[in-house]
Amino acid sequence: MIEALTARQARHVIEVVGSTGTPPEWGFQFFSAGLDGYLRVLEEDYLRTFIRDGGASFKVVVGTYGGGKTHFLYSVRELAWKHEYLVAYCPLSQESTPFHRLDRVYHSIAANLMRPLSPDELLSGADRGLGAFLKGVYADLMDAFAADKVPEKKRAERVKAVAADAVRGVENPNFGRAVRLALEALADDDPDRFDSAIQFLSVDGYDRVRHRQMGLLQPIERGQAFATIRSLVTFVRNLRFRGLVILFDEAEQAGAMTSRQKELMLGNLRELVDQCGAAAFANVMVLYAIPNEQFLTEGRSPAYEALRQRIQTVFDFTNPTGVKIKLDRLVRDPRALMIEIGSKLAAVYESAYRTEVPFEGRTKLVGLLAAAAAERAFGDIGYKRLFVQAMVRALHAMRLGRNVELDEAFARRMLSTAEEPGDAPAGDEEQD
Repeated sequence: MIEALTARQARHVIEVVGSTGTPPEWGFQFFSAGLDGYLRVLEEDYLRTFIRDGGASFKVVVGTYGGGKTHFLYSVRELAWKHEYLVAYCPLSQESTPFHRLDRVYHSIAANLMRPLSPDELLSGADRGLGAFLKGVYADLMDAFAADKVPEKKRAERVKAVAADAVRGVENPNFGRAVRLALEALADDDPDRFDSAIQFLSVDGYDRVRHRQMGLLQPIERGQAFATIRSLVTFVRNLRFRGLVILFDEAEQAGAMTSRQKELMLGNLRELVDQCGAAAFANVMVLYAIPNEQFLTEGRSPAYEALRQRIQTVFDFTNPTGVKIKLDRLVRDPRALMIEIGSKLAAVYESAYRTEVPFEGRTKLVGLLAAAAAERAFGDIGYKRLFVQAMVRALHAMRLGRNVELDEAFARRMLSTAEEPGDAPAGDEEQD
């Protein structure tokens, strides 16, 4: 068992891992393996120094489906929070957040912006986004004014003064005005005005009458997206935060895009890479995770070539300035990696169900599943995902007292994603 995990937290981890094979937003740390080397370089060379000191960086994270991209991004998010960065973890998809629509990309950043959250806040789905962030800023300001013994009648004025200072120098004047109006609305206890400002900032609809009355003369559209992202960066920097870490997670390969959409996507991505070399993007780190880099680099148009040249260098321990972080290069021995992950996941399982898995049985089970999963390590299927799902499935079988014979056939059956022909519903089994 793991003392740092409550049964509720551990149960949540097992439920997510066992059902979908994806990492939970918190708790993945307890079964992480093989990432420490890359994470240490990102922390020491970037988060602790370069980004904090005004630099900016762009990295492409390459990993197959089920190969650990999301797990890696969550790990970077934890490191960023440790060093007091704001983080936006943004899943990308063709339907909701296509990268050729920069207004939707900005919307995702605004909707997923988060300050450091506690484990229970993450597991309970605590509010995230620009609105929650501004409420947190307001609460911190009021606490600071109270500690400084500022009279209550003057605290609203002080909030408004801070709001005005915080948006100085932002590139998109409508963004700056909306942020200032949102903070002023909190100071004036005007929730309707606050909600209207957040609606504008989050690109959740432009009310021509209401927003123009507020002085917000045009919505945030594609043409203003980069300027608005830069404005957000300036605002974060003005508030004296360490910086902003943006984690894009490509949830699916964009195979259904038109040629025009692909060109726009590649152009936007190339510009984002270039932005990370500009002063307006100071204190920013961007990671863009994809399942296959070929989609970005194997075309023949100028857009493909321009992007390929920018992301061709490979990140590793001897070249931390490289752009591509290739997760498959981390695994020298897939079986040894699975054994480490499986052993840790079994300990989480014990905490979740307040049970104890016999050491000999657990060791044998982990070894059998690791060997079976390692056979798939060089295929297209995400063997890590299959392994953790199989591990949870097998632990259930052992805990529920089924007649389990730990052999290779059992391991292969646990790794199967389809229901086996002879599996009986739980209610049909004999009860002890």
